[in-house]
Amino acid sequence: MGESLKKLNSEQLKAVEHTDGPLLIVAGAGTGKTTVLIERLNHLIKNNLAKPDEILITTFTEKAALEMEERADKLLPMGYVDLWINTFHGFCERILREHALDIGLPGDFKLLSETEQWLLLRKHLDKFDLDYYKPLGNATKFIHELLRHFSRLKDENISAEEYLEYADKLKLDADSANGADDSESKRITELANAFHVYNQLLLTGGFLDFGDLINYTIKLFRDRKNILQFYRDKFKYIMVDEFQDTNWSQYELIKILASPKDNLVVVGDDDQAIYKFRGASLSNIMQFKDDYKKTKEIVLSLNYRSGQIILDSAYGFISHNNPNRLEIKLGINKKLIAKTLSAKGSSGIKHLHFATGEEEIEGVAEKMTEIYQKEKEIIWSDFAILVRANDTADKFVAELTRRNIPNQFVSLRGLYYKPIILDVIAYLKLLDNYHESTALYRVLNMQTFKVRHEDIININKFARRKAWSVYETLEHIKAVPNVSPEGAAHINKLLSLLKQHSLLAQRERPSKIYVEFIGESGLNRSLDYDKDAPTYDILNQFYQRIKKFEQAVPNPRLKDFMDLLTMEFEAGETGALSFSFEDSETVKVMTVHAAKGLEFKYVFIPSLVDKKFPVISRGEKISIPDGLVREKLPEGDVHIEEERRLFYVAMTRAQAGLFLTSATDYGGEREKKVSRFVEEAGFDISLSLAGRGRDGVGRKKQNGLIKDLKALKDKKAPVTECRYKLPEKFSFSQLEAFSNCPLQYKFNFILKIPVEDKVSFIFGRVMHNALRDALAPLMINSAMQQSLFSGAGSEIKKPTLQDFYATYERHWQDDGYHSKKEREDYKKKGKNILKELHSQMEHSGWPQVMFMEKNFNLKMNGYILKGGIDRIDRVEGEKVEIIDYKTGKPKEKLAFDDKRQLILYQIAVTEAFGLKVAKLTYYYLENGQAVSFEAKEKDVEKVKEQIVQGIGEIIKCNFIPKPGFLCSYCDFNNICEFRK
Repeated sequence: MGESLKKLNSEQLKAVEHTDGPLLIVAGAGTGKTTVLIERLNHLIKNNLAKPDEILITTFTEKAALEMEERADKLLPMGYVDLWINTFHGFCERILREHALDIGLPGDFKLLSETEQWLLLRKHLDKFDLDYYKPLGNATKFIHELLRHFSRLKDENISAEEYLEYADKLKLDADSANGADDSESKRITELANAFHVYNQLLLTGGFLDFGDLINYTIKLFRDRKNILQFYRDKFKYIMVDEFQDTNWSQYELIKILASPKDNLVVVGDDDQAIYKFRGASLSNIMQFKDDYKKTKEIVLSLNYRSGQIILDSAYGFISHNNPNRLEIKLGINKKLIAKTLSAKGSSGIKHLHFATGEEEIEGVAEKMTEIYQKEKEIIWSDFAILVRANDTADKFVAELTRRNIPNQFVSLRGLYYKPIILDVIAYLKLLDNYHESTALYRVLNMQTFKVRHEDIININKFARRKAWSVYETLEHIKAVPNVSPEGAAHINKLLSLLKQHSLLAQRERPSKIYVEFIGESGLNRSLDYDKDAPTYDILNQFYQRIKKFEQAVPNPRLKDFMDLLTMEFEAGETGALSFSFEDSETVKVMTVHAAKGLEFKYVFIPSLVDKKFPVISRGEKISIPDGLVREKLPEGDVHIEEERRLFYVAMTRAQAGLFLTSATDYGGEREKKVSRFVEEAGFDISLSLAGRGRDGVGRKKQNGLIKDLKALKDKKAPVTECRYKLPEKFSFSQLEAFSNCPLQYKFNFILKIPVEDKVSFIFGRVMHNALRDALAPLMINSAMQQSLFSGAGSEIKKPTLQDFYATYERHWQDDGYHSKKEREDYKKKGKNILKELHSQMEHSGWPQVMFMEKNFNLKMNGYILKGGIDRIDRVEGEKVEIIDYKTGKPKEKLAFDDKRQLILYQIAVTEAFGLKVAKLTYYYLENGQAVSFEAKEKDVEKVKEQIVQGIGEIIKCNFIPKPGFLCSYCDFNNICEFRK
């Protein structure tokens, strides 16, 4: 038994070693379900039961999939070619990209976001012929409700045809019942027609939405039996994580794919099913054993997170959902047992009741501070405040900030409403319209242009007297009396930038303007690279949003992006945010939904009063007719049971201490009743109310000034080895950047400061993509291709020069060049490169291409290396040639440093792919020259040693500048004080 298996408990080990047939793993909170899945993956591979790419693992969120892949990276012994760890949507998109044409979908379909779906409906609203649901006012909310209805239909794999048939049946029934009210029939008919029109709009535009990904994959497997058989043969084992969060369509997909061997393992916990509002079907996990009669079941009940007091309270609480729980249905014991914390080792669970909402907020902050000062090893990130709704969070954030307690409001939305992004958006608006006064005022208050309040008042007075706009007044700033010299200087700087960037906006991409504004305005110089790393992360996320827009739009301009942004705001879009929860020592304030999968030493659940938690049931504004619903709905109060599960999830995030808080007065006319959940968690509410305060003690109103002065003394310096969030995986480009200059590495890979794409990089991407697609027909190792489309010994179609040109045109990008001539020169150069390459291959023989753009993950001394290899050809028997394309100037002779990249690729191909390498080649696209060499064993060992040393230096976080001749080529020389 391996070392990792020895750490498993008996039930975990049974789950890991299960090989044949269906298995239901009921995994309670904190019982190590992810460990079981990854250990089972490792077990199957180590025992030669399957290769890494013959095991499919699906999970619910991108975050969960990424974390699982990272765990697999650390556990698998060397490297791997391919892992199928995906969300359901990610898995289906991957399948459909390969096989869309097989069911009549365009191969280059575009996946629409929720906002893009809204825009599509808004644009074509007149095609829906609405009467019953015709919006009388603002159509925004109406369209969202219609889209939610369509999404729910797709969650249950209900087609437009089925909906229309159901509507026709209702109409016939209404017609046959003389004098009956037919309004319901008309309503359903209108919805069915609307669903049909929506799907037609998607198909006409070459679009899919997220529900389509699942349902078209189901259609592919049902209609194309040969393709289904290929994937059934491919995936010897299937594992589904968070099974309680799957919807009807996702479960149907898995059942089709797993049959007939049914080597299917599902892991979940019905008590943590909290995504009904997203279409999740609790009935899936409840009926799994009914669907698979030979299912084995394993219950994981050893909890590695919480103290027994917390677990006992949570178990007693969730038992109020009986009998609609697996524990009752299957006759199993789901009571969790603490493995790491005894009842004595944790402070358990307390209910703190306060007179007012303000006192509750202060009491939570005080209790945190008390624990923080008392415990030696504790840091601020050990605390979390879990709220039922976002609007509860703001006041807690304000109070923590007032007390100098570092905090972070973790929301998955809201990028566009971050203050720094609102500043940037305001500036970009001015480039389209100088006279937009609200945007102008915001820009004048930016730190980099900071104009004093007194100066702005004087400018306004002068503008009113002259009947000028504010911008016109700024243009005549010398004429405005009593404006400070500093204010006038900042205004002139702003006017100069606006004129310069307005001209730029007419011919350049938005991303270039964005980068130049951040650099030339001094915004980057007003930020501290260490203290303001989160701000740089926010700036980079908005930069990536702009880049994504540019990839989707031909000849993108700033006005186009601002128009899209305006429509997104109108659609209610706030911008997706990504957060790293380990990146800072801060108290996390977040919704319970966002906290799923996380754990904290101390958890506070506030506002536990009637109508705040549990909230009032809102339900679906437009529900699916009962006659079409496929999900088996449980009896009882579905809403309150969902709210109870949500509260259970919040309780089981706590390791050592859980605090439930409430108040009597939240500012309304009526006093609030304490939530029923507090009593169900085991507390006598009458005792809490009798105490009139925290822990049964009355509270005295404190002097606010004294509290704030005291807070200054309560600061405590954070203890941390490295204050930066380092990459989980390292690449050759990262190592090269760190070797050239550690400070440059920090700017690029940690702070991720936005930089403009170089022309050579843009051209290089175009060439790589064009060559990948142009040479695709030469692939010799595609099992799918051989089993479906070609017979034994069949000829692989050789691409023509026109095929090369066609892929080049498809990937060509007009933007990013400094002039029309430069763009034309590059485009001509690309065609010449392709012509020369095609001629060479026609003359010397077409290569036997095994892989193109092949990604790898390689483990080296506990570190994980990632990379992508341009091309791998079969050359001598079973040996291969590794080829890397270079768009730079050719080199006749290669020094050791020049060879390192290809030597690293050889290590990956040998150790991760199991292939023998005959030679390594740089192919210089500039002149069609190939420079090849063979790696000596001593060079291979030297590269390994350098990689390990290089990563070792990176993780020390000593990002010391290394100024030199490379400074003139550095993307960050305009902000680096150490540049030469």
